[in-house]
Amino acid sequence: MDKKNKQYSNKFKILTLCVIVIVSLSIILILNKKKSNVNVQGGILQEGIIPGYTEEEIKSIMQRQADESTFSFEINSRPIFKDGKSEGNVRIANPPYNKYAIEVEIKLDSSGKSIFKSGKINPNHYIEYAKLSKMLKAGEYDATATINAYDTDTGDFKGTSAAKLVIKIENWYNLKLVYWEWFELWRLKK
Repeated sequence: MDKKNKQYSNKFKILTLCVIVIVSLSIILILNKKKSNVNVQGGILQEGIIPGYTEEEIKSIMQRQADESTFSFEINSRPIFKDGKSEGNVRIANPPYNKYAIEVEIKLDSSGKSIFKSGKINPNHYIEYAKLSKMLKAGEYDATATINAYDTDTGDFKGTSAAKLVIKIENWYNLKLVYWEWFELWRLKK
């Protein structure tokens, strides 16, 4: 009986150790994933150069030197959203050669309403797709993106810039309804 208890005890210890290792590894993986893909008010902040560049363009970007008196950013001047609820291709990037963190806020020119805020984006990070904070109907909207720069160490404000945008909301859902109604009317006339 003593031998069976000892075997049982050893199996229990091994099983407990395995469970602890698996749980520890799971926690580490989850925490690392959260660090690399931080949700940024409607989008996912990712590290690296935004996709779509050729190898030569990436080399050129990496070789640029940052100037203390300026900051750089990239943003899609004509983002498209399938409908008012979906993500659009905002393509906001803080290039790796930039010295400062940036924060982007997009406001409609017609009303001044804020429809997107990025939160701070460190150099060599980007948001490719994001949702707007306000639902917009189908159409095109003139907007302005205000880009503020902050010192990455102290958080001190360093400057601001702006970019004009035309935001397009396609609203496929409404188009589908229109086409379906048209099809039904056409079918009934036959």
